[in-house]
Amino acid sequence: MDKIKLENLEIDGYHLYQDKGNFNFGIDAVLLANFALREANITKAVDTASHSVRVNSTSPIKICDLCSGTLPIPLIIYAKSHMDEHCEPTPRRGELCEPSLHIDAFEIDKDQTKLSQKSVLWNKENVPQAKNIDQDINVYNEDIKNIFLDREKYKNLYESYDLVTVNPPYNKKGSGLVSINDKVISARHEILVTFDDVCHAANLLLKSKKRLYFINQTSRFTEIITTLKKYSFEMKKVAFVHPYVNKPSNLFLAEAVKSGREGVKVLEPIIIYEKGGSYTEKVLKIYGK
Repeated sequence: MDKIKLENLEIDGYHLYQDKGNFNFGIDAVLLANFALREANITKAVDTASHSVRVNSTSPIKICDLCSGTLPIPLIIYAKSHMDEHCEPTPRRGELCEPSLHIDAFEIDKDQTKLSQKSVLWNKENVPQAKNIDQDINVYNEDIKNIFLDREKYKNLYESYDLVTVNPPYNKKGSGLVSINDKVISARHEILVTFDDVCHAANLLLKSKKRLYFINQTSRFTEIITTLKKYSFEMKKVAFVHPYVNKPSNLFLAEAVKSGREGVKVLEPIIIYEKGGSYTEKVLKIYGK
């Protein structure tokens, strides 16, 4: 248990458990969660001066997070969409803002799944806005390939989601830096799941014209577009991520639409670090600092 740590997400007191001996989430998960929040209009910016900062969607939003790890993306999305100041009108003191949001998370690693479930219960007990989180977030210890391999079991989930989010393994099997930790290798390399598997599952899960949000290596950009098209997705938005302003992009964030029309919009790039190594103002804003 000395390897287990409770990490503060710095969003209204939300925390998650992580195992220092397993794969831990990084800035890519934070970028993706915020990208999906913004581009999917899960919350919509309004008047900051009156503290009615965001308006929640009037219709229920159903999200599926694949390759979920210890739940960073679902928890960030849930936490930011449940902040009191994200409601209009602003709730009176003591009232809770509860947008209509449901998230199903799939993770193949049993230990990571247990930590995710533990995080859900911790937030339910310790964060006032999360009193219903155990009803709103479900965590499944499942291989996402079974979504298309066992169609009878999962048919009730088909074409039921508005969004799919995924921070998949970036490296092809046998490429990239190799770790001595098998679980870290599986999280970083396409050993247990490939991007093709992700698109196959997402195609079945999403309603027509609904969106897939993901992050991946820029070096795989053209290959990924081909895989998206194979499963009837069209990339609609992309934001290239650069470690420094004078360095080439190493990652990209993307929105793809199931059965969407061709045509992609290139968004403003995201620069992670200033020259001295500190986060840029844009990244600090994403972190809420």
